[in-house]
Amino acid sequence: MMKYIISLLCFMILCPLQAQLRYDFDLVRSAASSRITHDTKWSETFQKDVLQVKADENGSALSLAMNGDIDWGKLKYMVCEVYHPNEHTVLLNICLFRQGEPASGVPWLYCSVAVLPKLKTQVIFPLEYLSAQRIFLPRFPRQLKGVLTGNRIEPQDIAGMALQFFPAMSPLFTPSVEIASVYLTDELPANYGAPQQKYVDRFGQWTMRDWPGKIRDEAELKQKMTQVEKTAARAAFPKGWSRYGGLKALRFDATGFFRVQHDGKRWWFVDPEGYAFLSTGVNCITSGQSGVYDGMEDLLEWMPDRNGQFASIYENRDQKRIDYFKANQMRVYGDEWLDKWLATTPGLMKKWRFNTVGNWGDRGFAQKSGLPYVYHMGEIPVTDIRLYRDFPDVFSPEYRQLAAGYVQQLAAAKDDALLIGYFLCNEPKWAFGDNVLAYEMFATPQASYTKLKLVAWLKEKYPQVDAFNAAWNLSCASVDELLLHTFKRYPSETSEKDFRAFTAIMVEEWIRIVCEEARKADPNHLNLGMRYAWISSDVLVKPARHFDVLSMSAYTAPVPPPTEEISRISGRPVLLSEWHFGSALDGNLPTSGLQTVISQAERGKAYRTYAENGFSRPEIIGMHWFQWTDQALLGRGDGENYNIGLLDACSLPYPELTEAARIAHENMYELALGRKKPYFFQLTPTPTIKAQE
Repeated sequence: MMKYIISLLCFMILCPLQAQLRYDFDLVRSAASSRITHDTKWSETFQKDVLQVKADENGSALSLAMNGDIDWGKLKYMVCEVYHPNEHTVLLNICLFRQGEPASGVPWLYCSVAVLPKLKTQVIFPLEYLSAQRIFLPRFPRQLKGVLTGNRIEPQDIAGMALQFFPAMSPLFTPSVEIASVYLTDELPANYGAPQQKYVDRFGQWTMRDWPGKIRDEAELKQKMTQVEKTAARAAFPKGWSRYGGLKALRFDATGFFRVQHDGKRWWFVDPEGYAFLSTGVNCITSGQSGVYDGMEDLLEWMPDRNGQFASIYENRDQKRIDYFKANQMRVYGDEWLDKWLATTPGLMKKWRFNTVGNWGDRGFAQKSGLPYVYHMGEIPVTDIRLYRDFPDVFSPEYRQLAAGYVQQLAAAKDDALLIGYFLCNEPKWAFGDNVLAYEMFATPQASYTKLKLVAWLKEKYPQVDAFNAAWNLSCASVDELLLHTFKRYPSETSEKDFRAFTAIMVEEWIRIVCEEARKADPNHLNLGMRYAWISSDVLVKPARHFDVLSMSAYTAPVPPPTEEISRISGRPVLLSEWHFGSALDGNLPTSGLQTVISQAERGKAYRTYAENGFSRPEIIGMHWFQWTDQALLGRGDGENYNIGLLDACSLPYPELTEAARIAHENMYELALGRKKPYFFQLTPTPTIKAQE
């Protein structure tokens, strides 16, 4: 697959004044043929010759030929200097191939990083991430979200490296990219100097694109925001809905709290008054939407006095952040901006028929809004010893103790009738991929209670050590000797089956313990599960019987992913806790999100298609859109900058999207009862524009 070669000279530059260790990849044209268009050309951006490539629809890659020895022990970063003039974000994939693996062209490990358009950028990959224990890269100036996928790899086992560029789909997505240099180093590079043109205007908008509805001045902003306020003030749920947003025409036994019920045909939430309820929610309903500017101050057109009227738009957490969404509300409403936001937001939700404040919503707002809400408990307890990524030593006494303390946060709202239920955690990182936890434990010699439990389980399965050795292709004096082993590959096919079987036992324990403790702390509200990023393995599904509802992100198009079997195996209804569509070509943001459509008009059609087909399924009882507002142009903490909001950076709704949401939600009960057929629109084929997970 790798047909153009960038030769790796692998030389070390030692400067008396700079103790920097650096291995440069010399960008040399190859005589080999390839589908990738490439050329060496003079670049005005970099003021030197660069390699220009054009992304290929088949994912062809530029190979980094590894000639000579590399002192990996002293190196810390891989750096790629890139620029692209496209209208949308481009993805750079750094691919690594492991020695001894089949020559399938599939990387053993790869890192996907999103790169802003029309902005010279250094993509930085920390080499410590070769361990694959963390999957989201840290933020560096101008660099957007970076995601790691695959398996851990030792530097000495790297057989090859390559670069890929996405997306590529004719005719609108055929990006060209300039590569100025690729190198390995032991130091972070210095930031680039300021660009000639500012990148973000005073309203948080992109300066390098115009679009219908772009705000030009404060008078226009005030006129449009006050009009939104007036329409929200008149909003109310339909007459046939209960005060919670349930269906008055269908009633079950009331308990004073939300619960779930199967009526013989389909699953329902049941609201506190006993009415059938389907949850239409929005995540991240907050009064601000800050973005990182750390090391990127020179990209901003407007940074107000830190001690003046707009001082509160600055945040100093792990990174410096600025909040234009908040600033725009302050421009219009002054000191009353928060009261206006608290009053307007529930009205907009009712106008668009959203009946649930979704995950990560401001809890104070949720409780004051009078609307049902869900509660996010944060990350599930992790023991001092981690077996793989965020997976704890579940058979240790410490895990039960941590779980018992963790669930005490539920006590504060255990009598709140507006609370639908709680999520135990969000997208556990060990479940990103079909990871065999029991096997991953043996990548290191680290001792754990769970390793001891595995050995005891194997001794019960193989009472004779000879049988164990034959099955695992080992020569142990006893099964206990396994505790001294580490593995880079499965010793046998049977060992892989055993590792997978015990992984299911580990996940069962992980879920069972925290669910038991949560039920003790709060017997009134629903356990909404773990908010899986996706169902990456069947080991996630069977233990879901400990939940009341199985929740999962569901980023598919044009309709939700298959859910019938998930519900059948788990015995639980399904809540799609995240989904969205974004466009990268016709608005403020050049990055679409986890599902892409061609335009704002198609965002609305995509919403109706997805939501109406989802609520037509008897196992789906809720769908929560991610999220309330667009993300910041320069990215939130992890670098996401997606066009996924119901509102833009100026607090203005996307009319095509919000009107489609209203129609879909008004149809949902008729769809659920089988009295209507769902809307369907065949979306324009469009590539996904976001860091690949």
